[in-house]
Amino acid sequence: MWATKGSKSLFENFITNHIPPWVARLSLACLCLGVDVVEGDAFLGRGAYGRVFKVTGRDGEVLALKIAEGCYGGLLYREHKALTTSQRTGLTISPVGNFLQTPESAALLLSPVGKPLPQPTTMQEVRSIFGLLWQLHANGLVHGDPRPPNVILYEERPLWIDLVEVQEASPHLREIDVEILTRSILSISRTVLLDPALKQLIDNYAKSATQEDMNLLAEEVYQCLVISN
Repeated sequence: MWATKGSKSLFENFITNHIPPWVARLSLACLCLGVDVVEGDAFLGRGAYGRVFKVTGRDGEVLALKIAEGCYGGLLYREHKALTTSQRTGLTISPVGNFLQTPESAALLLSPVGKPLPQPTTMQEVRSIFGLLWQLHANGLVHGDPRPPNVILYEERPLWIDLVEVQEASPHLREIDVEILTRSILSISRTVLLDPALKQLIDNYAKSATQEDMNLLAEEVYQCLVISN
């Protein structure tokens, strides 16, 4: 039967019961956050636990809408908290507005929307991304998954995305960060031992946290990249 007055809850129930899960999550998030999906090229990508869409806000600003299933809401909330904390560094994207969570999904608006960072292949590109990670560490933070796909370019400025959680940059966590980045650039699986020279440079940087030691590591990674190709 028809009701003379609609309601947000009725719409949410209809969405949940009649539309495929990810479409329902996207529709509900847009409704609650007051944004609209950009037509044509809305899908920006997917990660370990979420999908990202390009949307526009009420003022026409282009934003990224990250959505996760309800069971991953805690992880998305940790990312929201990490990005909020990292704003003082100017090295990451920014959360916009409030974090949204329902039993079925969680959502987060992010700004700005950039383009993917190409996989580093030159000395300058390798040094640049290691330098970007050093800057984050110098501000007392770690990333948790600092691979090149987790950097975007906005007006040619690199910014970190997909921070794992707020953690102090201890020597152990710095070591994890730089090893993840090293393995990602060189396409080395976690099950394969790193070259002893690389491992020593990683250890040196983790203990010292100096830009000089990070540059030495970046140069060695580039040399390994050249040899492997």
